Amino acid sequence: MTIQTINTIVVYVGVPAIILALIYIGKKLHTLEAIEKAVEKIKHNMKTMSDYLTRNHAKFNPSELRSFSPIHLTEAGNKLIKEVGFDNVFKENKTDFFSFLDGEHPKLKYDVEVVSIKAIYVLADKPYMQFLKVFFYNKPDRNMDNTAPTLGVYVRDKYLEEHPEITQ
Repeated sequence: MTIQTINTIVVYVGVPAIILALIYIGKKLHTLEAIEKAVEKIKHNMKTMSDYLTRNHAKFNPSELRSFSPIHLTEAGNKLIKEVGFDNVFKENKTDFFSFLDGEHPKLKYDVEVVSIKAIYVLADKPYMQFLKVFFYNKPDRNMDNTAPTLGVYVRDKYLEEHPEITQ
């Protein structure tokens, strides 16, 4: 076999194979783009649903939160936070809570409040939040729905202390 014969074989076989491979890769990239667009839509819809549920299904204990505008912790709310040890859990894991809030890009104080309550739900399965399950087990009248708003307002207040640029 001569070099010219090998070159001819490469041109007739190799070039079409390369073109077919590029077409195949192009189709896969198009599929990945379609999947990426679908995931973005799903992510947006999940955020919308999560925000709705956090806003509309938060059952707070009126003895722990005052429903003046804005909602404030009462003495009972502050006592609960200390009794369950959330103040220490928060101090030790503040970066997780604040990272979650930062990832939601809150622009207004109201956004911070909603996202802070949502953070309690989202981070509830973290090992440092296991104390809540023990608390709920020992206090059957307590659950995530009537505890998350109190803890979330605590997180909101701490976040706003460090973000004075959020003024409204």
